[in-house]
Amino acid sequence: MIDKLRVFRGKPYALNEGIVIYQPTLDDIFEYGEQEYFSLVKTICATPADRKVEIWEALHAYWDAIDEYDLFVSFFGAIQGCDTTILFPKLDVKSFQPVVNQKTNEIILRNKDGVIIDRAIHALVTDYIRCAHRLEKNVDVGFDDYTKDIMIEDDKDERAAAQSKPFSSVLLPMVSSLTNCREFKYRFDDVWTMPVAAFLDASERIQKVKVSDYMMHGIYSGCVDIKKINKKDLNWMGEL
Repeated sequence: MIDKLRVFRGKPYALNEGIVIYQPTLDDIFEYGEQEYFSLVKTICATPADRKVEIWEALHAYWDAIDEYDLFVSFFGAIQGCDTTILFPKLDVKSFQPVVNQKTNEIILRNKDGVIIDRAIHALVTDYIRCAHRLEKNVDVGFDDYTKDIMIEDDKDERAAAQSKPFSSVLLPMVSSLTNCREFKYRFDDVWTMPVAAFLDASERIQKVKVSDYMMHGIYSGCVDIKKINKKDLNWMGEL
C-alpha cells in the first residue's frame, strides 16, 4: 500500500534498498522540461489500454490480452532512452536487462548493481507515480471485437490529431489560476518549491472548497434544495 501522506509530503519513497523514488518540485519539472517529464511519467505508467494501437500493430492482438507487467518489460527500452534521474537519481536504469527468475520462471529486470524490478516492484512504482500525479489507471474494456476495433481506430485518430498539435503546457494554466486565487496561499515566486503532488492536490482541493461554498450560499439564499444535493459535496475537507 502506498503511504498517501508521505506522497503528499513529497518525501523520497524507498521501495527497497535499491529503488528510491524522488518527487520533483515544480521548479525541478521546469528545469527538466515539462513536456519531457510528463512523457516520462506516461511511459512508466502506461497500461495495455494506453497502447491499444501499438499492441495491435506489433502483435495483431487486442490490448486486453496483454498483461500490464509484460507490457512494461517489453517497453522498458523506451524508459531507458529517457533521462530518469528526476525520479530515480540514484538508480542505474540503463543497465537493466531482462532475466528469468529461476523460482517463478517469470521475466524480471536486473541491473549491474543487482537491483531487481519484478511484478510487485512494478506495481509499487506505478501506484506511487499515479498517486503523486493524481492519475487514474486506464483499464478500457471493449464489449466485443467489433467494439475493440472501433476503440483502436479512435485511438489512432486521437494520436494523429495530437501529433499535429504543438505541446500545450499542463502547469501554466494551473499556476496562473492558483496564484491568482485567494484560497491558494502560495505566490508566484514561491509556488515553484511545491512538490508536484501537493500542488496537484491543492488544485483539486480548492475546486472542492469553491463548490462547497457555492452550494452553501445557494442553500442559505433558497436557490438550492439541500435535499437534492450530495451531502459529501458540502464537506470540503473530505477525500478528493
